[in-house]
Amino acid sequence: MKGWASSLSRCVKCGRCRSVCPVFQVVQREPAVARGKLALLEACVGGGGDPGRDLVRFLSLCLLCGRCTAHCPNQAKAHEIIQRARVEEVEAYGLPLAKRIFHSVLNRPRSSRDPVLRGASTLQSLIAKILPQDRGLRLRLPLRRWLGPWAPSLVEPFFLDRIPREIPSGGGSRGRVGLFVGCGIHYLAPQVGEASVELLRTLSFHIFIPSQQGCCGLMAYGMGEEKGARDLALQVMEAFEDEKLDAVVVPCASCAVHLKVHLPFLWDEGSPERARAEAFSARVWELSRFLVEHDLEPLLDGSAAPEREEGGCITYHDPCHLWVGLGIREEPRRLLRALVGEGFREMEGADRCCGMGGAFRLTHPGISRRILRLKVDGLQKTGAGTVATTCMGCWIQLQEGIYAAGLGVRVRHLAELLRGGIQRESPPFVSPSDGPRKIR
Repeated sequence: MKGWASSLSRCVKCGRCRSVCPVFQVVQREPAVARGKLALLEACVGGGGDPGRDLVRFLSLCLLCGRCTAHCPNQAKAHEIIQRARVEEVEAYGLPLAKRIFHSVLNRPRSSRDPVLRGASTLQSLIAKILPQDRGLRLRLPLRRWLGPWAPSLVEPFFLDRIPREIPSGGGSRGRVGLFVGCGIHYLAPQVGEASVELLRTLSFHIFIPSQQGCCGLMAYGMGEEKGARDLALQVMEAFEDEKLDAVVVPCASCAVHLKVHLPFLWDEGSPERARAEAFSARVWELSRFLVEHDLEPLLDGSAAPEREEGGCITYHDPCHLWVGLGIREEPRRLLRALVGEGFREMEGADRCCGMGGAFRLTHPGISRRILRLKVDGLQKTGAGTVATTCMGCWIQLQEGIYAAGLGVRVRHLAELLRGGIQRESPPFVSPSDGPRKIR
């Protein structure tokens, strides 16, 4: 164990983390909670022995949601220690097969990754046509263990293929911002990217969207694959940093916390790469905070929102990375209240984790779904017809939970809802003759 091991002594084993850990709430075993993991790590450090595969398994029982750290009276940074211990796991044992396959796809540049996923999209379409959701053979497919009864569809053309590199403001100019969309928006929800563009244009920002941007690296970071996370971080920085930008706006909360908070710590303090990452992270803004800071609220008209017209109320799910990682809770609610007024209904346990956790959903699908069921129970009690969120991981997870529960609730990214409530229209930013933009 390396220098971080000295931080273990901050944990005094009070057990406060047991009351807030989503995994412990459903597993009820001491190694599933931060206190138990740190005790096991401390024993390994004290004994000087090899932690072994058992510890590897217990360390994987963590969503890295950060609740243990946020509620720790002694400021033991448990989730950071666990993440660093995972780095040493990977150095000692390598990634498990499932994570290795997943990482090999994420770590590719877009020019080679997109064709692979286009092939997957074609296969997905064929399976959907040949095998309906409730056919026994489809239910026995191995991927169902990871993806669950509902899986998101890849949407072509992908977002970065359908959008121009430079998009002028909708009138006037308050500056020039970059838009980082991440994997979820690019492959699964291009409408979220388009809505984000429209909101920024409404606020009179010129938008730069580099076609070579790729994965933010959060998945690799959480798995402990530090070299891969560094490689992906460098790709992101290179895509944006040569441009004169006032900000880099990120619609996905998970991507935002990684680029804003984690990125500099991928390199040693005092290194040129650390300074470069700090300069980049200082320009990163999560979308909802950016919209509030730049006065979108007065421009929202709730009567124009489609969900309002359908007569249903809207509730909101707090992504862990947003409220724990970035301390953002009120901004999304302020925007939703400006949009629908009394049509916004607070959910009991709005900040309860949905159980996604990136690779956690793949490695512990059963536990992930048990955590998700608790979330869906709280959602159902609101009677809301729409649940909004700002994280694409949560967006996927909530849709699976709603499908499994048989609820007729829509899951929408906050940007989609806000776009429908803008009072004024902006000039179109893509002419019909432009067509999809090719990968460069």
